[in-house]
Amino acid sequence: MIVIDAATSARYLEGRKLTVPPQHCVDEALSKDAVARRITKQGALIKDGDLVGVRLNLNVLKSTGVAVHSIHRATNTLGYKANKGFWNGKVLAYAPVVQLRHAYFNVQQSARERIAAGTAYKSPHACIDGELDLVSERRTDGIEVRFNPKDVRFFVDLDNRAVAYAEEVTIIGHRCYARGEIWYYQSIEEAPAQVGDAACAVNWC
Repeated sequence: MIVIDAATSARYLEGRKLTVPPQHCVDEALSKDAVARRITKQGALIKDGDLVGVRLNLNVLKSTGVAVHSIHRATNTLGYKANKGFWNGKVLAYAPVVQLRHAYFNVQQSARERIAAGTAYKSPHACIDGELDLVSERRTDGIEVRFNPKDVRFFVDLDNRAVAYAEEVTIIGHRCYARGEIWYYQSIEEAPAQVGDAACAVNWC
């Protein structure tokens, strides 16, 4: 791994002004999705420090245009640090913005391969897993990180370098913003193994 302090990177940006949908728009969007209505009605409690997985809810986004994230219950205690993410964990809640501490960026490689090859539709297969931060002030500074399974098989920064971990991360819409200590995969040998031969436009550190 290559380890950096995000604040020393040329890609670190402060002062971003991002549009977050107001809560009434989020509530309205969730009310239009049957699964989201059922889960919201259950009223599961989440608290600061909970180990969770976070991913963009594509169903709600496609049907309403509102970017909302599903917050998943952890399905293991250590595996998420080795690419065994929580994308299949029970959805506990939804939020337009989520902040995590000690976050790992995980992608199920076989599902990504099928999506990139065009043999399957998008399904839950990637998430950011870490400790829920409900107490810190919302921040949008940091290194921008994104994931598009059509192009890459990892979460990457704007230089298409594969990101494995961030000390802090704010997740908004299609992007997230990583701060503190950042780990990059240095080579294909130390990254999660590829399944299949779909193209991946990643740049190794």
